[in-house]
Amino acid sequence: MRAWRAAHPDGLVVAYVNTAAEVKAESDYCCTSGNAVAVIRALPPDVPVLFLPDFFLGNYLRRVTGRPLEVWLGECHVHAGLTRETLERRRAEYPDAEFLVHPECGCVTSAMYYAEAEGDVAAGRMRIVSTEQMMRRARASSSRRFVVATETGVLHRLRRENPGKEFVAAAESAECRYMKMITLENLRDALRDDKYEVTVPPGVAARARRAIERMLAIG
Repeated sequence: MRAWRAAHPDGLVVAYVNTAAEVKAESDYCCTSGNAVAVIRALPPDVPVLFLPDFFLGNYLRRVTGRPLEVWLGECHVHAGLTRETLERRRAEYPDAEFLVHPECGCVTSAMYYAEAEGDVAAGRMRIVSTEQMMRRARASSSRRFVVATETGVLHRLRRENPGKEFVAAAESAECRYMKMITLENLRDALRDDKYEVTVPPGVAARARRAIERMLAIG
């Protein structure tokens, strides 16, 4: 990243919010999956942009914004496992379902094809949405069954907030082994016993905060 900045002194770095503080400190802007399009569109059009760390989200942003981004070749191991074949199989199994696909998924290009070429959006069948957008769409949609392409932990909240609707994982194997390390017991112990303290050097924190505040200023 520093080498890219040295080669592009007038360039901008946009980092997904799920990155380390040290990475944010080297970045110009942060973004979430929900506001990434708005952040990219807010940047000066004639400035080179490096998007990181996720290749699938970056490629999705290229398609949606039309901007020639340089995209870091990183991926989430869970989202990368949700492939074109995964999507095709579930489409055949659940012809009446609405699909909620996270833009970090390996199947997002196929989802965009179905949405655009086969009219799945017009038919109310395919949505490429962030986590919070999934929640809003599930509440607002008249569909009774949804296939959800992201980490399976999201299904718990979707089912709790929409008890009259059915939610099916695009792949039951889409579980993040790192997220599952965060248990209720560990959270309790952290709060009760003041354990697991995380510290960030003040200089790094200040520079990382700048990238976050720039994102928030865009909205």
